[in-house]
Amino acid sequence: MIGLGGGASGQAWRRVLVRVLPATLATFVAGAAAAGQTIRFAPLPMEDERIVHEQFDDLARSLEEATGLTLRWVFHRDNLEIIERFKAGEIDLAYLGPLPHVVLARDFPAAQSIGCFRDEDGTAGYTCSLMVNGDSDLTLDRLQGVRIGLTQPYSTCGYLAVSHLLGSVGLTLDGDGNTYRYTGSHSNAALALARGEFDVVGVKTTIGKRYQHLDLKFIATSPPYPGFALIANTATLAPDTVAALRAAVLALDPVRSPALAKRMEGWVDHLRYGVAPPGACDYRPVAAALDRLPWSIPGSPR
Repeated sequence: MIGLGGGASGQAWRRVLVRVLPATLATFVAGAAAAGQTIRFAPLPMEDERIVHEQFDDLARSLEEATGLTLRWVFHRDNLEIIERFKAGEIDLAYLGPLPHVVLARDFPAAQSIGCFRDEDGTAGYTCSLMVNGDSDLTLDRLQGVRIGLTQPYSTCGYLAVSHLLGSVGLTLDGDGNTYRYTGSHSNAALALARGEFDVVGVKTTIGKRYQHLDLKFIATSPPYPGFALIANTATLAPDTVAALRAAVLALDPVRSPALAKRMEGWVDHLRYGVAPPGACDYRPVAAALDRLPWSIPGSPR
C-alpha cells in the first residue's frame, strides 16, 4: 500500500492544493476523503516493477494527499493484461500509453481519461525511437535482414511505431529478411540491445536516452504521439470519486505554482511536467493507425 506523505513537505503540499483547487470542487474532494476508498492503481509496465514503483510513488502520494483516498499498487507485466483486468473490474485507475488506451476504449466505454501528461516543452505528447549500438552503421533505410527488439504487442512504441517508421522508407517488420521479438519493456529492449541480442530496438525516446551511456544511439524518431493518460474506471468508481481524482490530477500544474514546481522537480520526466485536460490529447490518429495494422497485433495473446 502506498502511504500518505507527512512532515513539513506534506503540510506545504496541502497548502499548495488549497490555493490551486477550485472551491467548487471542494465538496467532491471532501466526499471522496470521507469515503476512505481504496483505489486499485495500475501503471503501465514500461520498466521493471521496482523502477515503475519508484517512478510513480510521488504521484500516488500526491493524489492520496489531495483526495483522502488510498492507492493500492497493482502491477501487471503485460499491457493486454491491464486492459483485460480493467474491463473485468479489477483495476480502478490505470496509467496507459495511447495504443493501450485506444484498445481499451474501443471495447469498454467506461474507461474515462481524467488527464494526459505533458512533455518538457509543455505539449501533451511524446515520441518513439529506433536505437542501435554505437559502432553500428545501420540507418533506417538499411534495416533489412536485421534482428529487431520490440517492447510489447500493445505498447505504442512496439509493433505500431516501429512498423510506421519502417514503412516510411518502404520496409516492413516481418518482411525484408527481418525478424522481431518482444522483450517485455523498454528497459529490457535497451539492455538486450547493449548485450548484442538485437541489431535495433524500438523504445520510448525519453527512456532510450537513459541508456545512451551504454554506447547506444538513435537512428530514427517518430512524429509525436498523444500523451500518456490516467484512465478512471467509471464502472467501479462513483462519480464523486472520479471527480475528486480528476481535480487532483489537473491541479498538477507546475507552471502556475512555483511551490508545486519545486516539489515536482524530482519526479520522473514523464510525470514531472504536469497534466493537460483530456481534450488536449487527440487519440484519433492512433486509432486510425491501429486500423491499418493486422488485428490482433502479431505476437499478442489473442
